Amino acid sequence: MNTVSKERKTQAKYTYCSICEQACGLKVTVSEDEILDIEPDKGNPYTWKDFCIKAKMADDVRSHPVRIRTPLKRDGSKYVKASYEEAIEEIGKKLKRLIDAQGPDSVGVYSGNPAGFGFANSTFQSAFFDAIGSRQRFWVGSVDQNALHLVANRMYGSNWASLQPDIDLCKCFLFIGTNPAISGMNWVGKVPDGWRRVLKAVDQGAELMIVDPRLSESAQKATLHIAVRPEQDWALLLGMVQTIFDHGWDKPEACEQANGVRELRRIAGLADLDYLSRVCGVEAETIRDVAQRFAHASTAMCVARTGPAIGRHGAITEWLSHVLNLITGRTDRPGGRFLPGSLVDLFTLDEGPNFPNTQPSRVKGRPPVAGFYSLAELPDEITVPGEGQIRALFINGGNPVASGAQGQQLDEALASLELLVAIDLMQRESHRHAHWIIPGVHFLEREELHVSAAGVSDEPFVQASAQCVEPPVGVRHEWEFFRDLAEEIGRPLFGGALEPDPKLIAQGVLARKGILTYDEIVSHPHGLIYGEKSYGHLKAALAKRGRTIEACPREFKEELERLLHDESANRGDPQFPYQLISRRRLQMMNSWLTETSGAKISGEVGDQVEMNAEDAANCNLTDGDRVSVRSAAGELEATVVVSEKIRSGVVIMEHGWGARLFDPISGEEFQEARGVARNLLVSRDDLDPLTGVPRLNGTPVDIRAKAYSKAVFCLRK
Repeated sequence: MNTVSKERKTQAKYTYCSICEQACGLKVTVSEDEILDIEPDKGNPYTWKDFCIKAKMADDVRSHPVRIRTPLKRDGSKYVKASYEEAIEEIGKKLKRLIDAQGPDSVGVYSGNPAGFGFANSTFQSAFFDAIGSRQRFWVGSVDQNALHLVANRMYGSNWASLQPDIDLCKCFLFIGTNPAISGMNWVGKVPDGWRRVLKAVDQGAELMIVDPRLSESAQKATLHIAVRPEQDWALLLGMVQTIFDHGWDKPEACEQANGVRELRRIAGLADLDYLSRVCGVEAETIRDVAQRFAHASTAMCVARTGPAIGRHGAITEWLSHVLNLITGRTDRPGGRFLPGSLVDLFTLDEGPNFPNTQPSRVKGRPPVAGFYSLAELPDEITVPGEGQIRALFINGGNPVASGAQGQQLDEALASLELLVAIDLMQRESHRHAHWIIPGVHFLEREELHVSAAGVSDEPFVQASAQCVEPPVGVRHEWEFFRDLAEEIGRPLFGGALEPDPKLIAQGVLARKGILTYDEIVSHPHGLIYGEKSYGHLKAALAKRGRTIEACPREFKEELERLLHDESANRGDPQFPYQLISRRRLQMMNSWLTETSGAKISGEVGDQVEMNAEDAANCNLTDGDRVSVRSAAGELEATVVVSEKIRSGVVIMEHGWGARLFDPISGEEFQEARGVARNLLVSRDDLDPLTGVPRLNGTPVDIRAKAYSKAVFCLRK
């Protein structure tokens, strides 16, 4: 007689973390439908064979006590369980009524990071709004990455032409507003173990120059730290460009495929270097020295990241970083920044019939970036009457009330909607007024190939994600929800030209280049390096489209000339003498997973304001003092932390705290907010004029002592 062993059978599955671009390879040990362990995949040939706490905690999020496991319909202040059929029928009826009465733009969407990291989710969301015909699309990129997409579009002709750093061959790094020791060297790009690779290059003699108002974890390892004034990195870069042109250190032959270099030279000569020095707070001699080091290095790269991108002049700084690379021969070259070879032509992502949208927004008249309007405009688009006013909104895998500026205004606007549908794993701050909450699927519960993500790796690498466990019983994938809802309202996805199946769509995308098939990729569970790193792909992509690099796009030139002639724009505000910037912590995912991953961090790290030691002494403040932090947009309380690592006039508060998590069944807060919502200090009207991104780095504030209080300000009502 056969006997059944009582010992649990385990199985190792190989996939990757879908929380950020690093896509760290994972080994997931499962037994039946239970995850026993998550560890780095040591057999992955590309990723860095390690991970951060967010991947380690992935199953804590997947199996969270208040995870949404069935569609939920609002019933007064609570929610009741419903079926997908009920949800689709009722949501569909409201959508048809609104579209028929007020047009397709009465329906909008906000998509967050998790939606973007899911190929099927993002593809079918886009197809659904294409089918409706709505332009009202908002995304997380307008919080922190619009600068990259706008510059890529204007200079190279594609929103997705993300030039990756070629770290291993670089001899001179100039990093602006990035902290790769914490962030992992990724920003719409994948450079596994990038920071350690940079440090290895430094050990072998490379220069590492880091521009940051704070002596960050990365800056502590630099050969030169430049403590620039927040938002004024553009002046440092322009001073370098001017110096390089003046001394003849540029490489004209490297600009043969570029248009507008003569105009660049003219603009660079408009400003006095001493003036630029005063603007950025860096000695003129230092600017000359950095320019010389960069120009004379055998290979070099300039990389600007999130720091300046979430300030008032993010687009100009990003543009000038590309200009510096271009004129010194660092674009699409070994050791510089290059467009990787890929299974997918990223330029084709901008060639759809209906998207990306380019029409200005309805209320403010601001142009979209990469087809999406700024989150800062969403409250107005909901509350201001008129044709195209949003009356129904989908929030797909995001927490915009917590991550955007002045979230309380968005919260109030969301309460006025006729239909609010949240698609997520849990009920977050942004979902308080949702009429329907639709379950999301965790990345460990899906198998798919994110074909476009393969185009932002610094080597030719591709990996399909594996389904490690089943979703909760009855939970449908997000793409299935969009498919079924489109069918309900009689709007066929993809114009009826494609079978609504993510695998078939991915296969079709792969077939355009014909390098690998879907089955070949899936047959390599650890991922596959399918070729050698190569260069010149940007040149080839431009030549294919009969265009050149636009070195001096008109709107950038005009904005830079305005800055050079506007003395008031570069002066401080005596009413608010400090500039507030943010920082990142390795142990948490800002705004979307703060309630879960951030809960593991000990101490009141979300309730602190870090001040320069001299500034604190001048204000008679010491460690632990309770203060009021006030801006033109709001006021909150925090505890002082005195620091020697930030320049005078700068204070730091961490983004992502102050939001709650709810149990929708009971209607109660499951987890009280920790820390303060520092984004309440950030105005949604004070934006980068080119990107529409709020001043999350650079907000003018005042710091005043006040009597000690345990009260904290968050988004509660």
